[in-house]
Amino acid sequence: MPAEMEVERESLRGKSVKLTEGMVLAKARSSDLENVKKLNCWGIGLTDVSIFAQMPKIEVIGVSVNNITHLEHFSHCPNLSELYIRKNCIADLGQVWYLRKLPKLRVLWLADNPCAAGEKYRTTVLKILPNLQKLDNITVTNDEVNQAMLDGEDLPLPSPSLTNGHIPSSEDKENRDSSIEFMTLEETNTIREQLGLKPLPVERLRNQMSPAKLRGSHGGITGRSRSSNVLSAVLTLLKELDEESLEVVANACKERLVSL
Repeated sequence: MPAEMEVERESLRGKSVKLTEGMVLAKARSSDLENVKKLNCWGIGLTDVSIFAQMPKIEVIGVSVNNITHLEHFSHCPNLSELYIRKNCIADLGQVWYLRKLPKLRVLWLADNPCAAGEKYRTTVLKILPNLQKLDNITVTNDEVNQAMLDGEDLPLPSPSLTNGHIPSSEDKENRDSSIEFMTLEETNTIREQLGLKPLPVERLRNQMSPAKLRGSHGGITGRSRSSNVLSAVLTLLKELDEESLEVVANACKERLVSL
């Protein structure tokens, strides 16, 4: 980064800079937020990106070189496939949990944030986001993901950021925990067997369980969250199938849809 730009960015630290609807529409050259699919807001000192909660169709977001500290608002973008957020102020690696519920996210660039300094940074991110195809401009391999399940750290769920003076309640916490529930290895292996794949080692069960379950804060899994977990596992396992196997899965999906 040119020295003068780094100086300008440093001068904006401590100041609140909110990404507004007007800024988004001007940069995206669009007439309404819902139709914006790509947005690049590089290096303008952003601290508040809550506007993304109103942009369900956004697919590519570039907000590198800003002063963003949380990833919470990106969790409202179900179509997000690429997120470039390097050189910001994200200190808690647990913030990555908020990206867990994004089924289409394949590219994440998180390098040069304080949270990326740890020795197990990459393995921990891949343990939480096993569907990534590229992390920090480096391709993710299946072997790397499998190893990450063993070596990655078990991070606690992040605390919600305070927005507009709102103090999180116990109900907020329960909703947050259930929205980013982990799929257990036991459930993953059931699906692997159905697809004709070898089950993962049982030793990984402890590493793959959600922090909420490890803390004993949940008595069970609701039907809705279990369905979400199964979907996450299926999308992960598709990477391991060849063309013939994918055709079998496609036909099974068609038959299932007809029967519903």
